This record gives sequence, structure tokens and C-alpha cells, in this order.
Amino acid sequence: MSFVPSENPLDARPRTLKSTRAALNNVTNTTVAQEAKTANSSARSLGKALRTARYRLQNAKATGSLIPQARREDAAEQELSSTTSKSTSRSIVNSISSATSGNQTALRDSMPTELGKENVDPYSTKLSSIEEEHHLSQPQSVSSSNDMLNYDTNQTILKDSDYSNVMQTEIPSSMDQEQGQEQQDSGQLVETLSDISKKRPISTVVEQDEPKKFKVCAKGTEYEWEDLDSEDANDPFMVSEYVTDIFEYLHKLEIMTLPNRHDLYKHSNIRQNRDILVNWMVKIHNKFGLLPETLYLSLNIMDRFLCKELVQLEKLQLVGTACLFIASKYEEVYSPSVKHFAYETDGACDEDEIREGEKFILKTLEFNLNYPNPMNFLRRISKADDYDIQSRTLAKYLLEISIVDFRFIGILPSLCAATAMFLSRKMLGKGKWDGNLIHYSGGYTREELAPVCNMVMDYLVQPVVHDEFFKKYASRKFMKASVISRQWAKKVVAHGYDIMTLHETSE
Repeated sequence: MSFVPSENPLDARPRTLKSTRAALNNVTNTTVAQEAKTANSSARSLGKALRTARYRLQNAKATGSLIPQARREDAAEQELSSTTSKSTSRSIVNSISSATSGNQTALRDSMPTELGKENVDPYSTKLSSIEEEHHLSQPQSVSSSNDMLNYDTNQTILKDSDYSNVMQTEIPSSMDQEQGQEQQDSGQLVETLSDISKKRPISTVVEQDEPKKFKVCAKGTEYEWEDLDSEDANDPFMVSEYVTDIFEYLHKLEIMTLPNRHDLYKHSNIRQNRDILVNWMVKIHNKFGLLPETLYLSLNIMDRFLCKELVQLEKLQLVGTACLFIASKYEEVYSPSVKHFAYETDGACDEDEIREGEKFILKTLEFNLNYPNPMNFLRRISKADDYDIQSRTLAKYLLEISIVDFRFIGILPSLCAATAMFLSRKMLGKGKWDGNLIHYSGGYTREELAPVCNMVMDYLVQPVVHDEFFKKYASRKFMKASVISRQWAKKVVAHGYDIMTLHETSE
């Protein structure tokens, strides 16, 4: 039998428990209300702090725009300053986010310091207000948000009176220093310019007025000329120290490698057959896009070989193909293969025949390919013509006539180059053949050029013999030199003008 106490409604203990529970509820509600109130006050203080920080940043930017900044030396320092400002703003955001989690004391301690760093320009002079702000922004205990607002208002914001004080105290001293530095730099610049004026620059030495040089030709004609090679003294590619010796050697070499026209007459009908072969070689040369030097060398090798060996008519195309193949190996950077040359012959020559012909030609010439290319002499004369592109393009066409026409075999390449430049200048109305042109052409006077000029004019007024050669220079790439030259030559002959004295009456 168990004894269970029964609850008496009149007993005072239940009432005590109820009152105790009510009291605990009141305490809990009061505590929660106080915590909520505290959180609201914290949020308000945090909002004030954020507004204060934003306001301080705006004032700092406005203040910084009014303060003259020091000169930045280079772009690297500008990048450094931008990086510093970005890191400062990031630290402010981090401090604000930490305050949101509940660390309000750290926010009050760190906010003035970080915002003070935002106002400091590492390249500008130190201002008194910024120094005071930095001094006051040390970690201190701020009692309340009102004190922080007072601190912000009194210390951070620069008023109009502060601007006047700053302009009167700090800025004049910095401007005086900058003016003194500029005066010192200008003085050094004047001294440097005076030192430079004492020394003569290289261009003055080159362009100084030197007495003109005089030279006598082989026939006794005296002329004066200028040393144009001195302008290339600083250009190692022009080899102005050796250019005279180089062209003296080329003038001797052109005599040694000159084919004899009378030796070619041992071949039957060689003139007509050579014209046909040369026209075909020009076509292949233009189709492969080879250099002009390749065509000149190939025709020289062919003429020299034909002067020494008697070739049958059916093997004449093989000789021309092998000579063009040898010249392309000698002059070109990337030479076409023997398969390409064999294909262009339409089955007349195979690869083995071209190789055997190459060996036989080289043995006959004793591997002597030292041919002074006429383009070298034309480039030399162009120096005296100021490297005019129009006269040089016309001269290229006239010079190439000397290798395709049979009558020019046996004439020196330097004389043909001088004739081409002489006629191209006549076409453009440039005037007489002066001393510089005489000197840089190799000493050829107007009287020496007259026979070759008449041969070129006779070729221009006759009907076209070399079709491929005419089409090549009738293109816009060569300024339609073949068309212009033939029209001009026909007009000169029709009016009966003397080509040697044309455009020289007024001089």
C-alpha cells in the first residue's frame, strides 16, 4: 500500500510555483528586450559609423583634389599608389564586416586609423592637418558613438579656414622648392646645350661644304663631282670605305667575262634562234618570279658557252634551260627544282639531260661565274640621280633591252647601264648629263653614250620582237615602262629631235 499525497487546492505551493514561473518569464522577456534594444543601438551606431566613414572619404577626396600633388616619376609609382588605395579600402570593408559580427570596439579603434591612411598621399608633401589626424588616429578608447562623431567632425573634415592655412603655410614652401629645382634644371640644360654647341655633330661634319673634286676622263674631258659616298659613312651596309675599289674591280671583270659577238656567227641562223630562245627564257623567268640578276647571269652564261661550243639546233633549248637552272642556284635564295624546269620544256628535256647539261656548261666555263651584273652599275648611277623610282624603273626596261637584243652582245654592261639611265632621264625631262652622273656611271661622257643610245632608240621604234619581254614591262608593276618608252621614242623620231641635246637648250 503506497501513500500518494493528494493535491489540495488550498495548498500554497502551486501558487508559489506559478508566481516563480511568471517572474522568470518577466526576467527573460526583459533580458531579450534589453538585448534587442542593445542590438538596435548597435545597428544605429554602426549605421552612423558607415555614414561617417563615407562622409570622411568624400571630404578626403575633395581635400586631395585641392592639394597640389607632387610629380610622379613614372607609371610604376602610379600603379603602386593605386594598389595602396585599393588595399586601404579593402581593409575598411573588412573592419566594417567584422563589426557586424559583434566586434564594435575593434571597429571604433580601427576605423579612424584606416580612414586616416586613406587621406595620406605617399607622394605629396606632409600637411599639418593630416599629421595631426595621424597622431590622433592612434588606438584609443572611444567611449561612445557620439564621441566618435565629434572626433570625426573636429579632426577629419577640413574646413575653408583649414584650406587657407594650408595654402599659406605648406604649399608656398613646396612651390618654392619646385621652382628652385626647375631653375637648377634649366641652368644645367643651358650648360649642356652650350657644351653640345661647342662639339660639332656628325651630320655637320658630313654635310659641311667641301670643295668639289675634279677629274679628267680618258678622252681629256674635265668635270667636277661631289663625294656622295660620304653620306653613307655611318651605314655599314653601304661599305663606303670600299665602294670605289669594288667598282674598279667590277669594271676590270666585265671585260674578262664579255662574250664576243663574232664567235656566235659559227652557229647557223643564231640571231633569230637566239631571239626565240631568249623570249622563252624571259617567260619562264617571269613565271617563276626570279630576280633580275638571275636572268642577266643566265644569258651571259649562255652567250659565253655558245662562243666556245658549237651546239645543234635541237639542243639549244637544253642549253638555255641548264643556264637558267645554274643562274637560279647562284642568285636565288630558294631555287626552283630541276623538275619544274623539265616540266616547262614540255618534254623536250628531262631531268637527267638538264643535270648533264649543267655539268658540261660549268666545265666548259671552268666554273667561272664572276659576272659583273648590270644591275650593280645601275644602282651605282642611281645614287647620283637621288634614287628616283620613275627614272630607275624606266632604266630597268632599257637596260634589259641590252641582253635580249642580239646587237648588244659585246657591249660593256656598265656602258649599257649608263645609257639606260641617260635615256630614262631624257624621257622625264630631267636635263643634261652632269659631272656626278659621269663620275658614278664609270666616267662615260655624253659622246661615248651616243652610239648606244641610237641603238636603243632604233629598237624602240621597230615592231615588237620579244613578246614576253614587252608584256612583262607593260604591267602596272613596272609602271608600263615598255608602252611609255615606245610611245616617247616614236614621238622623238617623228619630230626629228636630237636625243643627245634634248631638254638641254635652257641650261
